[in-house]
Amino acid sequence: MKKIFASLGLIAAMTINANAALITQDLIEVASDGSTGVIGSITVSTNNAVIDPIYGTGEVLSFVSFEFLGYDIPVDDSYFFLAIFDSNNVYAGLEYLDFDIDFFLPGIADWAFQGYFEAFGNPDFNYFTVFENGNAQPRFFNGLTLGQASVVSEPATLAMFGLMLGLLGMRRTLQK
Repeated sequence: MKKIFASLGLIAAMTINANAALITQDLIEVASDGSTGVIGSITVSTNNAVIDPIYGTGEVLSFVSFEFLGYDIPVDDSYFFLAIFDSNNVYAGLEYLDFDIDFFLPGIADWAFQGYFEAFGNPDFNYFTVFENGNAQPRFFNGLTLGQASVVSEPATLAMFGLMLGLLGMRRTLQK
């Protein structure tokens, strides 16, 4: 019986991606006078990332949630999105972020906003812009940086952990 449980645990560990995680980071505006403020947050899932085995990076082409200036942005409003993280250290957060969003909320907001962040590049090139009501001139144009990453295991990993706890409990009852 012990061998069966050990085999089941090994099979479950191999079929479920134990590294799947949600990475959440604040988007922080850096004004020209050096002042900063949180303008939103972004969450990406590493589950469906394309992993580059040579560089050890993961590329994500969509976000799980994107909150910007107090609004939750639907995934469908994303015209372009790319986030890159270190697949060997997801706790380091996003190393690269590039997005272009068209957001329309009748009577409240008609925005197009873009952002670019590269952790290891020149911080002067990291920016976000907000265009309002189809104007060609941006309403905002400031620097962009990211806050500290918060990493949470995805439900599949938690399900595997729960399954293993259940099997350990069953094993304990069978031994009595």
